Amino acid sequence: MKLVSSILTFTLLITNAIAEVKLMKHTLQDEIKLNIETKTVKILSNPSFKLIGLGFKKGQMLEKHITPTAAILIVQSGSVDFNMSGKTHKLKSGDFFEIPANIEHEVIGKEDSFLYLIK
Repeated sequence: MKLVSSILTFTLLITNAIAEVKLMKHTLQDEIKLNIETKTVKILSNPSFKLIGLGFKKGQMLEKHITPTAAILIVQSGSVDFNMSGKTHKLKSGDFFEIPANIEHEVIGKEDSFLYLIK
């Protein structure tokens, strides 16, 4: 009986460990659903920083705004124009951009795109 109890306990521990690993892995396209009506924004948080997922259909934009904290914008797939200080930065899959605090900027989807924003 003790052997059966040990096997059940071990099986439960392994099952819990596998479940925890699955919860740690995410795919941006599963978390962010593109919407033909508007851009998609979802906070994908961690206690030590804020991870935000962004989704743009072609032509959608994140209007001009200012953020009080510096951030990093990462293009996971697609391409966008990042406009800041009168200059357009063309960003494509794999590119990232360091956004300084307190500088007005906007993002325009040039094609269906998925991005990460880290603050």
